[in-house]
Amino acid sequence: MQLCQVEGVTAIMSLIDPELGLLARAAERFEALGVTVVVSPFEACQLCLDKYTMYEYCLNQGIAHARTYQALEPFREALSIGEVHLPVFVKPRSGSASIEVRQVETFEEVEQLFLKNADLIVQELLVGQELGVDAYVDLISGQVTSIFIKEKLTMRAGETDKSRSVVREDVFEWIEHVLEDSGLVGPLDFDLFDVAGTLYLSEINPRFGGGYPHAYACGVNFPAQLFRNLLHQTNPPEIGQYADDLYMLKHDTVTLISAAELQHIKR
Repeated sequence: MQLCQVEGVTAIMSLIDPELGLLARAAERFEALGVTVVVSPFEACQLCLDKYTMYEYCLNQGIAHARTYQALEPFREALSIGEVHLPVFVKPRSGSASIEVRQVETFEEVEQLFLKNADLIVQELLVGQELGVDAYVDLISGQVTSIFIKEKLTMRAGETDKSRSVVREDVFEWIEHVLEDSGLVGPLDFDLFDVAGTLYLSEINPRFGGGYPHAYACGVNFPAQLFRNLLHQTNPPEIGQYADDLYMLKHDTVTLISAAELQHIKR
């Protein structure tokens, strides 16, 4: 906070999941110094970061979600009565970047994973088109002002490597329904699955998503909306107004320079 005062910072936000709750708790203290914290309320952040709590929330709200089990015995029982089938996904109850997320083929392997780490959940394997959605909820009006949809074609370390922009009215309506009374504001990142026409929520990240540059390139400008909000101006809803069928491909590059070239550059 002292650094914000020294440097004249008027707004602060984070792209790191563990920091979101910390910032939300401290929001009033920052506000007293004239610093706007761009973050959802603490309860909303915690809801998104706890995958089992999110599952329970979805059940209560009538939002389709993969069956989820927070302990080994409930999963064993569900498996025995045919409520869920192998293979399944095992992941940390709270986590990000797909760390320790794996598809598991046998119950014995699930059992071994729980022996090493009891803070895991088991989710049914959803087979369908994975979608990523970037949404912006106005900080002042609380309205959803932008929704961008991409089909995820290739993933790496929890982030989208290749995707295609799509315009789907059913997904726009579904996102607005999910956000009703959620308390979430600002830039948001959704993961969902289209399984034979039914939309299943996988998770919500209450921050900019790693694939947001795709939305920006298609004309969905969250930074401009955020800037207007920081000027105490509301944003009009502009949903579905972006380039359709545009592909994004991330790539890494390696640059090799000889010692002679390096010396020339230094000169």
